[in-house]
Amino acid sequence: MKTTLLRNLSLGYLLLPNLIFSLGWFRLPLSVMLALAIICIFVYNYRLEKNNLAELSSKQLVQISVISLLIIAFSGIGGFCFQAFDYWAHNSKYYTLFNHSWPVLFKANGRYACHYFGFFLVPALISKMLGELSGIALYLWASLGLFLGFCWIFIFTGKSYLSLVLFLSLGGIGHLVKVVTLRLIGLNYHVPPFFTEIWPVLYQAQWAPNQLIPIIIVSSILFHDYVYLKKPERSFLAVIAIFIWGIFPSIVFVIIFSMLILLRYGRDIKAFFQRQVLIDILVPGLIFIPTFFYFLSGKSSVIAGFIWQFNPLNEIAFHYFFGVVIDLGVLIGIVFILNLHKNINRDIIVALFMLLILISLVRMGKWNDWFLRGNTPVLTLLSLFILQGFSTWIKEHPHWYKQKVAYPLMIFLLLGLVVPMSQIRRALQENVVTSMLFPDKVKFTPYPYNQFEDFYELGLSIYSQQEANQFLGQKGSIYELYLAR
Repeated sequence: MKTTLLRNLSLGYLLLPNLIFSLGWFRLPLSVMLALAIICIFVYNYRLEKNNLAELSSKQLVQISVISLLIIAFSGIGGFCFQAFDYWAHNSKYYTLFNHSWPVLFKANGRYACHYFGFFLVPALISKMLGELSGIALYLWASLGLFLGFCWIFIFTGKSYLSLVLFLSLGGIGHLVKVVTLRLIGLNYHVPPFFTEIWPVLYQAQWAPNQLIPIIIVSSILFHDYVYLKKPERSFLAVIAIFIWGIFPSIVFVIIFSMLILLRYGRDIKAFFQRQVLIDILVPGLIFIPTFFYFLSGKSSVIAGFIWQFNPLNEIAFHYFFGVVIDLGVLIGIVFILNLHKNINRDIIVALFMLLILISLVRMGKWNDWFLRGNTPVLTLLSLFILQGFSTWIKEHPHWYKQKVAYPLMIFLLLGLVVPMSQIRRALQENVVTSMLFPDKVKFTPYPYNQFEDFYELGLSIYSQQEANQFLGQKGSIYELYLAR
């Protein structure tokens, strides 16, 4: 597979839910206009991109496919293996989209649902066509997205499996050190007041694959267009497309995109105002305006503020040190080991570190989804720069693993795998196969899809009134009055 085809497939994967959303959530003739605009801009970008950076062989594509299918199965999607608690919500959202007409109206209060449905829209549409909810459709759709993301990783790293493992394991060392420290002093780990932790990709796959998958794809397109094409404006379509996949990552991506534009055109303002650059930015922006009003109709009921404005402050500081500061130290250490601070891309690497620190100081949501999901785009892009430097370094040093400077890298890699591998071990122990072979020893039941009428009812029963209210669109909003079907 050539980079040109991979980029086109990646954009198509991101835009297809946007196409469905446009047709299902907006009234005529706006829905048709939006759908045609999305198709036209995809075709325009498809024809525009001519770069061929690298090519993956059929054998490598098969290998990446197998890896993607396994990781998605272990993540819990499809109900084959152990599912984290968040699958209460994931499964209910999927069922709601299948069981309700679009746009979704909650029966309990007659209010529009205002939520990021992107990950579920394609499989939900397939399920509607089949007449039954399809876990297989969701599983294959997720596997396809992860496959596209991993193809990018292979291309950027010179087709290195070791680099892929490093990508999956970066982050989470602070959490591990915290748990070990608590055990050593005779205390048990307990859930913090809210989360300020940097989690590795492999661990995030088990909690929020619906946002992780598009984050990897968009980060890869941004990296490709900035580092190789030297035209970050080409990525704006991908940045806009991710909004219906996840709000917090989208906001962070807009900030990152702005930084890339500033670094690329800050010293050449004239080049920024070229016709092609403006088209690449303004046209996707215009197409996004109705979706912007849709999300603007959401009820703002989340907890928000700087982390030092909440109590107990000592406990929050304790978790922040282990969850953020230690992992930042590890990442900075890797950057220095690989001499990336002397790299041509050092400015954007420094800017990404600064952004990661800034977003870590803000809390939004009961469990701080702002940082849990918002740090992932930054961490993913940082990882791509690190992986590119790492793959170059190991090529220049064939016996790199014998050098003392390699020891910290291997230690970081192994430590980063501990937490996600514990989840994978549980997935291997609790799944449909083991429950069939050992019914007396293994009790495995995935979270139900249809226990609740919709995910608002689930929010009331499983979470809280406050958290359920976050799914509600406001009465009398611009979307409800002028845009909704």
